Amino acid sequence: MPLVVIFTPALIHLETHRELESIDAMASSNQHNGALIGLAYTDPMHLVKHAVLKNRQPDVIALGTSRVLQFRDFFFLEPNSFYNCGRSVTRIQDLRAFTAAYPGKKPKIIILGLDQISFNVDDEDLSEKVRSYKDKDSSYGIRLTKGTKEFLDTLKDGDLETGSPSPTTEGFIGKNARLHHDGYRADGSYCYGRRMRELSAPSIYEFTNTISRINKGIRKGRGRFAPAQEINKNAIQEFADFLEECKEMNIHVVAFLPPYASKVYDRFKEDSDKYPHIFDLYDYLKPICQAQGMSFFDYSDIRSLGANDFETIDGFHGSEVCYLKLLKQLAINDKILSPYVKESSLDSFMANTFSARQIVKEIAEADPRIPN
Repeated sequence: MPLVVIFTPALIHLETHRELESIDAMASSNQHNGALIGLAYTDPMHLVKHAVLKNRQPDVIALGTSRVLQFRDFFFLEPNSFYNCGRSVTRIQDLRAFTAAYPGKKPKIIILGLDQISFNVDDEDLSEKVRSYKDKDSSYGIRLTKGTKEFLDTLKDGDLETGSPSPTTEGFIGKNARLHHDGYRADGSYCYGRRMRELSAPSIYEFTNTISRINKGIRKGRGRFAPAQEINKNAIQEFADFLEECKEMNIHVVAFLPPYASKVYDRFKEDSDKYPHIFDLYDYLKPICQAQGMSFFDYSDIRSLGANDFETIDGFHGSEVCYLKLLKQLAINDKILSPYVKESSLDSFMANTFSARQIVKEIAEADPRIPN
């Protein structure tokens, strides 16, 4: 009876929002029905994307943390030739595991976003296990158990959201997708529905949350934005080994350091000696890429793209408009990537963007009247 009392409310909630769909069912619904996937209680998206790759077999992929999720398929000359594998890796040591487990034909090009914090010597623990791309930990029972725990923690903290999906989100998978239009699209990119609706709050562009996290990181010496005395040499070697393996597999890598909002970048700059993994990383990684015939670019400051702080999702995620500009720069400067991108199309998108965050009108109620 106690187990029934504990599990029943969680089970009803999780099933109502389609939080427990199987990996194959999510991949199929996402690809064939365009269902957005935005799970709130478990995160098997690296497995869902792996399942998608079995059938999609793109020539070009984006790879990295959440900071590559803004690349869209229609940015490319042949949309079906691209798939966004963002969040398939979380640590630098996952890169080689990802390519080793890659299903079927390897991609010709990897657009690789290298999160600067992956090279923080105090933050990156290379002894941790690499990510697994096998389905063994995604059974219904395991996800129900994990989902129930998260549900109960959310309930205990008083943060449980209830509600019904709108007519436009009813076919989506997961609470975030169904309630907030927040989740992964069929091309692997991410729709930030919740964030886009915050446009009416001017303070969002002050990035107070991100800057306070930087201040806290400096003060306590831990967290995402913790300072470091030096760059993690082992992480650099891991990246070099990944590039060498890519060359052996005839995969061309176009790597870049993702942009921070200018206010956030300037805050880092005030303590630049504490962030060598932001300000010195390019000088370490550029020669390694050149030695393998790969490309590497530093866009840590959003201003280097001719973009501004309105073209962001938050302090360390550029918007789709920002990444449209980023892709144009990559294509201009990399002759292997260039044929996959039609520069005039990118210019047309930039000239006709719906807002500083949305290329097309996707979240209609998100105010587009934000200056570009």
